[in-house]
Amino acid sequence: MGKATLNFMTEMITVGGFTVPVDKARRMVWEYVSEYGNWSYPAYDGYLRDAPTTDVRQQDLLAAALLNAGQQPIPTYYGLLKLLPEINRRLADPRLKGTLKEAEDDTLEAIAELYGILDEHPQHQVQLTKLSKVLHRKRPELLPLYDENIRRCYFEFGDHVRVEPVKRRKDKDRMLVWLPEVRKDLRIGVQEWNALAALAVEPPISPLRALDILGWRLVDEATPRKKRRPRRSPQP
Repeated sequence: MGKATLNFMTEMITVGGFTVPVDKARRMVWEYVSEYGNWSYPAYDGYLRDAPTTDVRQQDLLAAALLNAGQQPIPTYYGLLKLLPEINRRLADPRLKGTLKEAEDDTLEAIAELYGILDEHPQHQVQLTKLSKVLHRKRPELLPLYDENIRRCYFEFGDHVRVEPVKRRKDKDRMLVWLPEVRKDLRIGVQEWNALAALAVEPPISPLRALDILGWRLVDEATPRKKRRPRRSPQP
């Protein structure tokens, strides 16, 4: 896969609490979509791409494991399986249309209701992170990915955090305050997000996925990992 030629329109790009040079953003996204075997691209993004469906089916429930959200895969699978009828009922909401960048407030409300399904139907080993990783693939331009790094990107980082953190906030309520901020970032950096998404050629990704990649990596970079202590050899 050859490296795409990009024409970035501005020098900086914002995601959550980070504003970084576009050259840095390009490097981070390019590494993610080009270093096969090191990241979840193309495994997650290409999974079942040749057999797409508009609704969620049993085979889709395994996608979360390809984005490093597969802890306890058996109870996760059965928990999601119990939710399938209600997931697809909410996914069929006519308000779920277009892209997140273009979404009106009623579309954001419908996304929040879809992502809030666990508020009403909690399942063992299934939380918002895994649910979002199953749903994103159904509407990659509209339904965002969500995990701990993305939460921190918007709820913790920045001189003034973009979203005020509240303990024990329900998933639907969390989405209602978070989604407008993601939409804002997509709208402000339209050309830049399109160019970053274009770095992934086969399979392609959406600007919303590019935002997830960049936000996740920036939080990861800003959070030093604890080094493991070397194992001592047993004493004789």
